[in-house]
Amino acid sequence: MKKVLFAVVILIVLATYVWWLHKPSAAAKADDVKLVAQVQVSTLAKEPIGRTLTAYGAVESSAGGARTVAVAYDCLVRVVASTTGARVAAGDLLLSVDPTPDARLQMDSARGVAALAERSLASVRQRYDLRLATDDDLRTAEQADQDARLKMESLERRGLGNSAGRLTAPVAGIVVKLDAQPGVMVPAGTPVAVIAGSDRLEARIGIEPSDVAAVKPGQKVVLSAVNRPGAEKMETVVGAVGAFADAASGSLDVRVPLPERNSWLPGERVQADIEVERKVAWVVPRSAVLPEGEQEVLYTVKSGKALKHTVHVGIFSGGEVEVSGSDLEAGDSVVVLGNYELSDGMAVQVQGADAGADKGEAKP
Repeated sequence: MKKVLFAVVILIVLATYVWWLHKPSAAAKADDVKLVAQVQVSTLAKEPIGRTLTAYGAVESSAGGARTVAVAYDCLVRVVASTTGARVAAGDLLLSVDPTPDARLQMDSARGVAALAERSLASVRQRYDLRLATDDDLRTAEQADQDARLKMESLERRGLGNSAGRLTAPVAGIVVKLDAQPGVMVPAGTPVAVIAGSDRLEARIGIEPSDVAAVKPGQKVVLSAVNRPGAEKMETVVGAVGAFADAASGSLDVRVPLPERNSWLPGERVQADIEVERKVAWVVPRSAVLPEGEQEVLYTVKSGKALKHTVHVGIFSGGEVEVSGSDLEAGDSVVVLGNYELSDGMAVQVQGADAGADKGEAKP
């Protein structure tokens, strides 16, 4: 009986020992779980992508859009009716001026000379009719009369014949310069105001000399206000690219015309996103590309396994990047989330809306 019990105990011990040897460890179970990675994918396709250059500048009047207002005779400023930055319509009053005493004297003198020349011409004609004056005498008198009248009429057209002169806005726009104070004497020909026509504005953008080869007329530009975050963006094109660098800033000017109807203000700071390159290429989310040493890689999923691809990156645009590789094909399921824990050939389980892409189903 004791021998039987002893044999049973020996068998139990041996069975326990064998079971213990073949029991899977907790670490092995954890490793089995880790070998199946949970990922999200996106379907690879060729799409348009553009490279943009961001630069900054300011809105100003175009070369042909600014109108300068100058006084036509020596005058004294009587009333300043506008201010810098004010919007004006064509014909709105800017300044009221009075001729200086010397200017009045010039006008009176011109009138006197014109009246004298007219009487002299009448006298010569009378003598000419009596054959007491020659043809040359008559032509000389007629020329003197004409010169005197032209001078008087010229001064009158400039407004010198009026007791009070009015300087008005030649076009509708914004007063960007108004250099006048009541009581100040302004010499003839002095510019006193500059009107920026609201329909002839442009943005002057500064770019680095290293970028000038990439910027060309006709490229798309998206303008946004620097100091008005909620302002609506505007799409336009590059008008002209400068050929020399500014000595102070070292930048080159890019002129970007604005549409005739716009809400921009002269002097307003703007950001310009210039699309300097556009192509159709393989495009993936930035999260799909991983650095690996001195190269970049991405993973695709095929038959439940992760496949590693060495790729070259190109244009970055927002959250997307251009990639190229000899083993990429349209419709590949590119891993965009969970790729940091992958290795080539590792088992994966696709989650999310693109889970069917690994079975050959294209993303809608």
